[in-house]
Amino acid sequence: MHPLARRSVPPLACLVLAFGLAACGSSSDDSSATGSASNASTNAAAKVDTAAASAALKPYIGQPSAFPVTEQLKKVPKGATIAFSDCGTPICGLFWQVLQPAAQTMGVKLKRYKAGSAANTVNSTFDTMLADKPGAVIVAGTPIELWKNKLKGFQEAKIPVVTTGILGTKPYGIQAAQAAEDSSQLGGKLMADYVATNWGPSSKIAFYDIPELTFTGLTGTAFSDELKKVCPGCSTRIVHVPIATLGNTAPSRLVSDLQAHPDTTGMVFGTDEIQAGFPAARQTAGLTKVKTLGNTPDPQGLQYTKDGKTNAVLAVDLPVLTWVLLDQAARQMAGQALTGDEAKGLPVLQFLTQKDITFDPSKGWTGYPDFAQRFAKLWGVTGGNGA
Repeated sequence: MHPLARRSVPPLACLVLAFGLAACGSSSDDSSATGSASNASTNAAAKVDTAAASAALKPYIGQPSAFPVTEQLKKVPKGATIAFSDCGTPICGLFWQVLQPAAQTMGVKLKRYKAGSAANTVNSTFDTMLADKPGAVIVAGTPIELWKNKLKGFQEAKIPVVTTGILGTKPYGIQAAQAAEDSSQLGGKLMADYVATNWGPSSKIAFYDIPELTFTGLTGTAFSDELKKVCPGCSTRIVHVPIATLGNTAPSRLVSDLQAHPDTTGMVFGTDEIQAGFPAARQTAGLTKVKTLGNTPDPQGLQYTKDGKTNAVLAVDLPVLTWVLLDQAARQMAGQALTGDEAKGLPVLQFLTQKDITFDPSKGWTGYPDFAQRFAKLWGVTGGNGA
């Protein structure tokens, strides 16, 4: 999800996190050239390992995956101040907004620090946060390279640091990084299982990533590897879509790619926003038979699914993910071990097709409309207003 590529991220570009939230990083590769990412067999007679793929998909079809928090919070840090480092992108602003009712429910204070995306502002912001001695810090999206030299100070002060959408934190002692490597790889694996199960044993898939958003590369690798395992007769090729083309020339690039590879039967997007504007472009080009699967859709992607312009999407529950950040901060402040999917950094996921979009897409998706009440119960407090 993140801004710190060499050019600014367009609105909601990392709405992974629906936003998928897995981390964004920087990359010098602006190439949009198509390359082979798989040596999968082209034997059309090969069979899909339906049993394995279906078993992997079962928790995510027809219902959301498990609620990530199950253990009661032993000590609620009422009155404590939790610092929030704002990376300056729309998704970080959305995190801040969703955190407000969570903090009110828990009974803690939130303080916003605008770190931005430049090394100097990130450095000064983290210095200020450390000097203020908050109970815990939540960092959304800012690459670890920009603040790793500040982390020791927080650790020495025994101030827990919680992250989301940031890759490469494990070597620095960050616990349970949310929506990071494990989440990105799981998404790729599940999308491969979905393709194998639903799109046939000889599918020729184009996987579209964004070089500047490194999580999409992880997702693409996991997708290609898993598809080779469960569908030997399927093939994957990776196509790079530069971030600067989103909302601009990306639709025409996708059309040109399909025209150059007419044997393509399916398109999978490392982040769903890549296909913004594409349904109309491919309709005009007469390329409507190719199936599409999106990852971490924003409201527009959900609307495409509702309208039948996308076959399916793998949705991420942003509201629950956001409240998990505060829950994790409180547990680490109390010295309480994390459990379940929270400990693994895995968000709530569900595959959605047209029949599943029975809600207003403009308001996003949550698999647990009662999430606020669930957290209030886990925290042993009254309230639970998720508005």
